[in-house]
Amino acid sequence: MNGFLKKMGYDETDKVLITHIDDIGFSHASNVASFECLDVGAASCGSILVNGPWFPEAVARCKENPSYDVGVHLTFTCEYDTFRWPAISTRDPDSGLLDEEGYLWRTREDAVRHVTVVAAEAEMRAQIETALAAGLAISHIDTHMGSVVHPKFLAIYLSLAQEYRVPAFLPNVTKERLAQLRQGEMADEYVEVLEKIDSEAVPTLDEIMIDTLRPMEDKRAFYRELIDQVQPGLTHLLFHPARLGEELSAIDKVAAASRHADYEAFRDASLRSYIEDSGCKLIGYRELQAYL
Repeated sequence: MNGFLKKMGYDETDKVLITHIDDIGFSHASNVASFECLDVGAASCGSILVNGPWFPEAVARCKENPSYDVGVHLTFTCEYDTFRWPAISTRDPDSGLLDEEGYLWRTREDAVRHVTVVAAEAEMRAQIETALAAGLAISHIDTHMGSVVHPKFLAIYLSLAQEYRVPAFLPNVTKERLAQLRQGEMADEYVEVLEKIDSEAVPTLDEIMIDTLRPMEDKRAFYRELIDQVQPGLTHLLFHPARLGEELSAIDKVAAASRHADYEAFRDASLRSYIEDSGCKLIGYRELQAYL
């Protein structure tokens, strides 16, 4: 079984579930929705885009309620056409962090291709330090669009998690599962890193449910079906809540309805009851952090 869960006192039949909000701080719409979902309790935790323009508002909300379980959503990318954010650590084009417009790259592939290892460490560290300097008691680090967990940067990412004494989003999945998640090109290198990890010392995820930004206007049944599929071990289910309105529609025309559907699904208190009735044990990253 998962060695870290065993250390926490779980047994091999326990279905342990993290319900995680991505992209807090990228907009006011996401902040409003995210903190409501956390207040209801169906969402156990989330991560904040420190580079996002609404980061200060997210910090203010967390200071009002220090019990929020939040981490840093480390990013080398900003995917939107006309809504952009830059790097924090530098404005130097030689870092590879910046595209021709001076912002982070729109795609994961461009970020991996251009960002230097030295610049990657500096930027990840700057994002973590900015969160800490703002007064956030961060519980974990994870990745926006998967760029920082590419094998090119993975060792740095894990080293920073150890240095700052926080768990990292780290799927312990097979090559076949990586291929299903459209990450097959990095499978060999990624699995090689995983094989060196002490599973009792470092929390790893047995399953990840990340393909949730679907073109659906009502996702309540969708998430219940995913919860029904949770198996024994540690599962990370992520979603992207934001409240539909002029701001969100202007930023993300393609996924605005899906983000709003995430909000509607996880603001419903009955989903928390459904998780409990399913036999899943709902936790956040703060519980993992306590056992590091």
